[in-house]
Order: sequence, then C-alpha cells, then structure tokens
Amino acid sequence: MALPNKSAVESRSQRPRLYVFSPLPPQRNGLADYIVEYLTPLARDFELLLVAENGSTADVKAHFDEAYRGAPPFAVISESMFAARQPDAGARMLYNVGNNGDCSYLLDYLHRYPGVVMLHDVSLFYLHQITLQAQRANGFMASWLEDEGFAVPDYFLNPDGSLARSPGLLYQECLMVRRVVRSASALIVHSRYARQRVMGAVHAAIPAAELTAKVSRIPHFVLPPSSTAADEEIATLARYNIRPTDHVLLCPGFLTGNKMLYELLVAYRRLQHDIPGLKLVYAGEERPDEYPISAKIAQLWPDGSGPVVTGYLTSNELDILLARADVSFVLRYPTYGETSGILPRAVMGGAQVVTVDIGSYPEFDSPLIRPVSVGTGAAEALEIAVRDLWTTRGDRLPKPQLRMAEARRAAALTPQSLYRRIGDVIRQSPECRA
Repeated sequence: MALPNKSAVESRSQRPRLYVFSPLPPQRNGLADYIVEYLTPLARDFELLLVAENGSTADVKAHFDEAYRGAPPFAVISESMFAARQPDAGARMLYNVGNNGDCSYLLDYLHRYPGVVMLHDVSLFYLHQITLQAQRANGFMASWLEDEGFAVPDYFLNPDGSLARSPGLLYQECLMVRRVVRSASALIVHSRYARQRVMGAVHAAIPAAELTAKVSRIPHFVLPPSSTAADEEIATLARYNIRPTDHVLLCPGFLTGNKMLYELLVAYRRLQHDIPGLKLVYAGEERPDEYPISAKIAQLWPDGSGPVVTGYLTSNELDILLARADVSFVLRYPTYGETSGILPRAVMGGAQVVTVDIGSYPEFDSPLIRPVSVGTGAAEALEIAVRDLWTTRGDRLPKPQLRMAEARRAAALTPQSLYRRIGDVIRQSPECRA
C-alpha cells in the first residue's frame, strides 16, 4: 500500500501525523480492544497511521475495511513501510504497551522514536519473558546492570539491607519499565497505584520535576452495558447451559495464568455441594500455554459436570453474562494487577464482585465489591467470600437500582469523556525531527 505524497498530504490537511503502535484486531487481546475505542477521535485530530506488526498487516487492514465498510479514516501500514519512511519530521508517536507478548514488536521502535506511551501494566513481567524467549533481549541483564552501576534499588531491600525479593527477573522487569519511562516523551497510566510504582521504578534516573511532568493519570475507560434483545439474551444463556434456577459465579476476561483460575476452581469444588444449582463460568478465551484450565476441569470433573469455559465472547455476550451473574470474580495474582475496564463493568452488571486487595484494584470503591487477600490462603478466602455473600444476598439492593447508580458514576469514564485528555497529551508531545 503506497502512502500519499507528503506535500500532497500537507496541502490537503494541516493535521499532524500520528503513528500508532499497538496490538490490533483481529488479534484477541484487551490492548487491541482498548485502542479501537480511540481510533475514530484520533483520526479526527490527526493524520492517523496504524503500524501493524510484520506479517499481520493484511489481516488488520481487512478487519478495518470491513468495520468501516471500506472507508476507514486512517491508514494501516507495516513495520517495514514505517521503517522505510523514517525519520518523518513533524510526526508524533503513540505506543500502546501492556504486559502482553503481542507488544514485543513495538519495543524495537519505542526507544528509537520516542513518543507517548500508554502503559497498561507496570510489571511487564510476561512481556519480559516473551522478549527473552524471542531472543530479542539477549544480554539485556548484563548491559542493564552495568548501566545502573550494579546498584540494587531500595525497593528490593529490607531495612537491614537484606534482600526482600529476588533482584533477578524482578529487577530486570523493573529495569525494563525504567527504560520505557526514560524513552517516553510522555507516559499515560490508569491509576494512582501505577503512577506510584512508575515513580519508584525509575529510582532517581530522571529528575523528580521532569518525571512528574511526564506522567499523566487517565483512567481506563468503562463501556456502558450494551443493549441486547431478549432473544439474544436467551440464546446466549442457553449456549452455556445457564438455567433460570442456576446461581452463577462468573470469572470474566481472558483466561490467563495470573488470574487465580485454579484457586477459584478449588473454592468452587468445595462450595458446589453446599449450594445447589451453583454454576461456575469462565467467561473468556483460554490461553492454554499460560494455564490449561479446560484440561484441569476435565481432570477434576471427568463426567463433564464441571465449570463452563465459554471461549472468546463478543461485547454483547459478555454483558449478558455479567448481568446474569450472582457473583463476578476479578482476580489477579501473583502479578500486580492494574484496574482495567472489567472491574467497573462487572459492577455495572449488578452482581456482587470479589476482587483482590492488591495493586490498583482497591482504588475502585463500590458497595458491591468485596476484597480478598491473596497468597497461600487465596482459595479459602474465595470460598469464605462466596459463603458470606450467599448468607447476606437478600440484603443488597435490587440489580436495576445498583446498575443505575454505577452507570451514573461510569458516565465520566466513557472513551468519549476521556479522549480530550489523551488528545491533549499527544498534541503536547514533541514532534519527531529529521
């Protein structure tokens, strides 16, 4: 795909050019879903070009051609085409980064062409592992330690100077975050927790005033529940064999290894004999390489009577299940957890929500949320939470009233409401220089 002549573009529009590096549809991950919500407003304010990972460009272009009926308001180009054009004076960069292996490709550009970084997770532990496995980070540890003068940050030390945690992978992960922060011209995080962690990870590598000016806290958006027809709701519940008399426990989102899937499985196994009609639904796409939850269920319930794994869900299907749930579980451990749209979205469904008491999750406060402590007793804590909620379930407000209350609060967190702040950060970021 050939890009228009640069002078022709400038004569046609004075909008600044913006390159976006991100996982993109049809990839199925939250980062792709996130950026899609901002593409239309970004295309209004910028001459927008999406840089797809080599090998995926044709699929990405076909997806957006279909989504926009053949006329997307932006261009999709490959990494190779981007590299051939650079440096592109006057352009701006936006990097959508999370703890996800699909982000590996953009690390090649983030440090070379600084721009605005949306950082969705301050651990980057899984991304770090993937980059190592892909041999894109060979020798990082030795060179990074040398750059840091072999100093171990206080974060890893007890007051007596002994190690509080391993400075191996955890330290390397911290150094990855530091390098991302240092390279970014501006950084967007979603929570107070993430902002605090970033400030600690950089560990005086950037002057405090410069770092404070660089970091913006803009919450993750919350999509309002979709409107669904009665027949679609009936069909969706029937597809997963959810009956009107069932008491539904729901674990929504991609089924990754850090979401306490097994602990929830253990809790459910202990509960199901005491609460007739109890049904556990894992509402998301499984990632067997991280945790083979279906195989574990088949092993524990060989007769096929165990929990349900739905596979990938559309937004409408997920909203139907969130609205039907009696208890939803938004869990993340042992990684640090960053508030995403799924926590408020689960609350807006009207169910009781059990979440972890670590990371940024405690920042989202609601009478429907019950926090649990993580660690070796996590399965027991989940079991106790469900039993307590079951004995008091008649005391809560009816679902419609709860939905209305949470929907009013979430109105300020729609993509449309938050975009102005994101657009301002991008516009105020430095331009690339030839």
